[in-house]
Amino acid sequence: MKVPQPKKSKNGTWYIQFRFDGGSQYIYGSTETECRNKAILFKGERLNNIHDIKPKQELTLRQACEQYIAKKETAKRSPETVRGYDIILRHRFQSIMDKPVDKIKNWQRIYDEELQKYSAKTMKNTWSFIRSAVKSECKVDLPEVETVAYHREEHPFLTPEQIRAFVREAGSDKYRTALLLALCSCRASEILALDWRNVDLDNNTVYIKGAVVRDKNNQKVEKKENKTDKSSRYVPLFIPELQKALRDEPNKTGKVVTANENTLLEHANSVCDAAGIPRVGVHGLRHSFASLCYSLNVPVKVTMQIGGWSDYSTVMRIYTHLAQKDVSKHAQEITQFFQIT
Repeated sequence: MKVPQPKKSKNGTWYIQFRFDGGSQYIYGSTETECRNKAILFKGERLNNIHDIKPKQELTLRQACEQYIAKKETAKRSPETVRGYDIILRHRFQSIMDKPVDKIKNWQRIYDEELQKYSAKTMKNTWSFIRSAVKSECKVDLPEVETVAYHREEHPFLTPEQIRAFVREAGSDKYRTALLLALCSCRASEILALDWRNVDLDNNTVYIKGAVVRDKNNQKVEKKENKTDKSSRYVPLFIPELQKALRDEPNKTGKVVTANENTLLEHANSVCDAAGIPRVGVHGLRHSFASLCYSLNVPVKVTMQIGGWSDYSTVMRIYTHLAQKDVSKHAQEITQFFQIT
């Protein structure tokens, strides 16, 4: 029996899309042969009237989500984004995933039940995905639900004095190059993608382009493009210890840092422990760069350019937080003045 040729998605999954009478159905398999065999079985069942492909409005929630994810993979959406979608598909709203979308009525109650198991932030992202998938595949606008506001958790970061302590302690760490690159504003995913071809030791700069992320199979994949269009950038190597570490490296080919994100996280926190300063992780080191820029009166726009931030509010939250500390400090000094007089 003839079926369409299976196609391989970027994450390695094989799929075939059937289209009949305005309806659509995706068949998935972990291998090309498995996908084709499933498709043959499906087509045989349909020809024998065991089941018909459902019109879009009768898709189950799972089918709608699967089709939406397949489209995003075909459109080459970030593997990390697709991985997040796949986690939602496999773990959220499982009580209704196999129900036809048009038969699901009390979304507020369903949402509230899920909220008992997951954080408000997780549910915000989950609901955004579900609404988008249903809108795209079923042409249905889901009703508004009452969500729970959540406070964005800020990444901890180091003060200038703590940064100096970190640099001193990091000098003897195996992954000092990666940790000091993070202190120069680089994301962990960018550090893992950095190639020696993009290191300019004559001018003490690195060119940041691309990122190493996890796909939905939890495998490392390299994106050629960064998180945003502003993320591709030249980053000065501000730290002398970092310049030395790069110059002392005997093999200057391939990736500058060979590790995984968990290893870098462990070493970042280990250095913090040894230096007697708060644990901030790799991303906290990136935010520490913004903290240092604030203390040196670097304009926000310059900080954003060096760090590849496209969201003005991200850097401003750090600057505002530190400004509030300065206000408190100076308020105490003013209070002491009046107490003395």
